[in-house]
Amino acid sequence: MPLQISALKEDSAFSKEHVHVLGQLLGAIEAVRITRQEQYREKSHPQLKRFTQQELNDEACPTYKNWLIGRSNRLPSRSMLMTIADYLECSLSERNDLLLAAQYLPEQPALEGDELQRALEHAQQLMEMLPYPAMVVTHTFQVEAANEFLLRLLELPPLDTLLPHQRNTLYFLFRPDFRARSTFNAEARALWQKHALYGVQLFKQKNLLYQCDAWYQQFVKQCCDNIADFQEYWDKAREATRQEDAPPKIVLARMATTGEMLPIRILHMHVSVSSKSYPAVSALLPVDEAARAVYASFGSVTSWPPSVG
Repeated sequence: MPLQISALKEDSAFSKEHVHVLGQLLGAIEAVRITRQEQYREKSHPQLKRFTQQELNDEACPTYKNWLIGRSNRLPSRSMLMTIADYLECSLSERNDLLLAAQYLPEQPALEGDELQRALEHAQQLMEMLPYPAMVVTHTFQVEAANEFLLRLLELPPLDTLLPHQRNTLYFLFRPDFRARSTFNAEARALWQKHALYGVQLFKQKNLLYQCDAWYQQFVKQCCDNIADFQEYWDKAREATRQEDAPPKIVLARMATTGEMLPIRILHMHVSVSSKSYPAVSALLPVDEAARAVYASFGSVTSWPPSVG
């Protein structure tokens, strides 16, 4: 009998804690929902969302109204909480607030703080050791560093002379001068288009949890406003089948010794420096004889893996 009483007390304590966690979670959800309503009080939402409790119940979580009136105390699964966060268009910070309120571990898709700084330093050291055109890239596709080989191959100015939004691999890809050198014939144009679509799809995939963050929306707007055809590729990426690997590129590159422009084939190599995909070193490897000749002209290694002494 004493054992049964003890078990009942434990169940009661668990139930109270359970109700407390659910109340905490509902408070966090309601805070985000009301914030969203306020954001669209004076303007229409693109999908005509109203962010009401009933709409949240109908569109994302069929038990939401039952939670509010106390008919159900069952906590949502992590996947259901992510569905609610998607409906509420949560930033990563807001998404993690909901997860923590429900006592789930937060999402950490990218390194931050000291961990990020150490990884960037490691990536830069690796880049400086590589005998190929290479750059250090973050999950935002921001280029943190580039070696001299890359600047010469892509004919880029020093990174510190570029505006922040221009120091980005998508911007490099869509730059008018690089685009012109990558679309000089039908084959090159088709490969550039394929690579442009791949780049946009990869950016979306790697930053899926950030798509409602201010930096993400600002970057996309800058690209759509300032880069020809970017909006077209951005929209096309929603429907197109995702490419698993980066396609090769054909680009006109300048021989350092003669100034002659040669069509060369190059391929991306992605090297992560931590448990996360980014930051990473992105290197451009020569694929054909013309590429090897151009690489040799400015002192880069011409084969992969590089031969040892």
